[in-house]
Order: sequence, then structure tokens, then C-alpha cells
Amino acid sequence: MGKVITIKNNKGGVGKSWLTLQMAHALTLLEKSEDILYKVLILTSDSQNNILDYSGHSETIVEKTLEDYVKTGQRNEIRLRDNLYYMPLAKSNFSKIFREKLKRSIENLKSEFDFILIDSVPVLEIDQDFLEIADDIVIPTYMDKATTEGILRLMEEIDLNKIRAIVPNRYIKSKKSEIMYNDLKNNLNGTGILVTEPIKQSAVIHNFIEEGKTIWDSKSKEFEPFQIIVYQILEELLK
Repeated sequence: MGKVITIKNNKGGVGKSWLTLQMAHALTLLEKSEDILYKVLILTSDSQNNILDYSGHSETIVEKTLEDYVKTGQRNEIRLRDNLYYMPLAKSNFSKIFREKLKRSIENLKSEFDFILIDSVPVLEIDQDFLEIADDIVIPTYMDKATTEGILRLMEEIDLNKIRAIVPNRYIKSKKSEIMYNDLKNNLNGTGILVTEPIKQSAVIHNFIEEGKTIWDSKSKEFEPFQIIVYQILEELLK
């Protein structure tokens, strides 16, 4: 059975969609057994479907959505890369009946996909559903006071045993950000939660986002520091 990983932060703009895509693409490059690679699906609670833009599929015609699959069982997910698929979302308003069906639908998908990554944004109750469904949770964050305090509140709301990694993103080095980063690491020391090295603000990454590419679409050594951080996260998820 596949594993469900929810990428979550209550604050917008911290890079959830981008990190979800990088992790998902990286997983498809790994072997689960000899000559057999992992098969990965991305879901989202964001009807803007930024994953399509980030992966270079902004012009793709959406024929079937997550709603179609949950209601009728009909699927036509979008292939983003080899072994990497995306099921877009049409809206962000869901009934209680839909939400119950959604949980069962995701359970069914686990028999086909090795990993299901959920790009989760605060959308009514469905966001809580995605946290409950998750086997593991990864939290991207900024190193500023508001976002750090938000992480602490979030950690009070969810099962700490599910949190595998906290990932400082778009990091700009300063005295304050270094203090916050070190405080975060110290506070989580001994919890088993990985605090990765910060993903630094980068023009190289910005350009790749604009081009619809991931950090795995290039062999340039410029991307190695970012790739190492993503692999650190995957090591925790694959334990």
C-alpha cells in the first residue's frame, strides 16, 4: 500500500506547492526494487492548481478532476513527468458527504501509487481531512516570527508523531533568521523531527519556476545544494 504525505503550513506563500513538486519528482527517480521506480501522485486542496504552472503544464486542458474521481470514479490524471501524475482540483467547497467519499477514494489510490503527496492549504474542513489521512507530514516555513509562531500553533493541532521534517524555505541569511533557525533546531532536538538546512532564496530556482522546471530537470551543480536538502527529507520519509 502507498504512503500519504501531506505538505502543510497554515501560512500561504512558504513554498508548499513548489516543495511538493520537488519531493514528488525526486521520489520518481528512486528505485523501490531493482529497475522498478516509485510511482507518485500529487493531490491538492488548492483550486489554483499551481503545480501545473510549476511543472510546465499551465496550458494543459483539464478533463477530469479530483471531484470527478470522488463522485464517479472516473479519472484522467495529468502526467507531469515519468511516473509522476497530478489530479487537479476544480473548486474548494466540499460537502460532508464528499469529504467522507474523498477519504475512501484516497485509500483506493494507495493500491496503485507508492506515494501520494498532498499540497495542502487551509480550505475549510478538507484541510483537516488531509492531515488525518496523512501517514507523514512535512512543514515548509519562513524564518520569521509570524511563521515560526504559526508552526508552533500548528504542532499543537496535529499528531507530532506524523511530522517528519520542517523545511526553512526562501531563506535570506540575517542575524535574526539565524537565531530563529537555531532556536527552532534546539527546540525540536530529541523529537525525531528533522529540521533541514535552509533552502536559500535563489535566482536560479526562481528562473526554473518561471520555466516550469524542477531542480531535477538540470544536471547543473548549481542545484546540488537544493537537491541534497530534498534528499534529506526523502531519507526520513523512506525510513
